[in-house]
Amino acid sequence: MKQKLLVVAVLFCLFSTLITAQTEKGKFSISGRSSIGGTYFSNHLNGDNISIGDREAMDIDGYSFSITPSLSYFVIDNFSIGGQATFSIADGDYQSKTTEFILMPTVAYYFLKDKTVRPFVALGAGYANVSMGNMSFSGFTWAGGIGAAFFVSNNISIDLMAEYAELSTRTSDNSDYKYSTKGLGGSVGLSVYF
Repeated sequence: MKQKLLVVAVLFCLFSTLITAQTEKGKFSISGRSSIGGTYFSNHLNGDNISIGDREAMDIDGYSFSITPSLSYFVIDNFSIGGQATFSIADGDYQSKTTEFILMPTVAYYFLKDKTVRPFVALGAGYANVSMGNMSFSGFTWAGGIGAAFFVSNNISIDLMAEYAELSTRTSDNSDYKYSTKGLGGSVGLSVYF
């Protein structure tokens, strides 16, 4: 029994010392996140007295997906600056195909130094381009979120994040046409630190 406890204690100490240098000054992080909303959906309306028009309007199929690669540099311990690019697509019977491309400088701060689970806050603002059917919009976007990095090794973490974002754009042809959206979402990602 004492030998098992000794082995567990040694492994714990080794593991604890391996996770101490992820977010220190001079380190880089490369990440990739995907939206939790990256799903296929299918809605159907059923019933005896539903008109064909109502049934066609409500029977919809579609999908949405987004991916966000990013690169960050730790300017001081636990504080990084960087940038991210987001590409998302949504298509379905209910709407024309919509694509979004976002470039955003970001900052992030990590808490609980030297722990395997590191909570963080992140903030960014930048440029967005949205295409819907034959219309294109561009403008300003910003986002802020909280999350946690779960370090599975010295230089790899699985990241969970909840984020609030707003987007405000207009067409280049006609400034009277505007497109804006805001909302709360979640994402799962993988980060590598070097």
